[in-house]
Amino acid sequence: MSQNPYAAIFENRIAAEAAANVRNAILITVRGGDTEIPEIVDWYRRDPQGNPMPVEWRDLAGQVRVPWTFKTIDQTAAEAAA
Repeated sequence: MSQNPYAAIFENRIAAEAAANVRNAILITVRGGDTEIPEIVDWYRRDPQGNPMPVEWRDLAGQVRVPWTFKTIDQTAAEAAA
């Protein structure tokens, strides 16, 4: 079975929860113009009643494949181009 990640954006919470339930996904709730994140739940981990549990950090297994470097840009050049 393929282990490719999948991402989707929903405006309807019921549809988002249904998709998360089927895929055992992590559901991230984003609210407001300032991108407030009030809740992140893991549909793979469930409590005894079947409700998703809050996300928690776990030790990583295998090699981390995220670049930890970043590029800086000249702010004056970016403003001049805009």
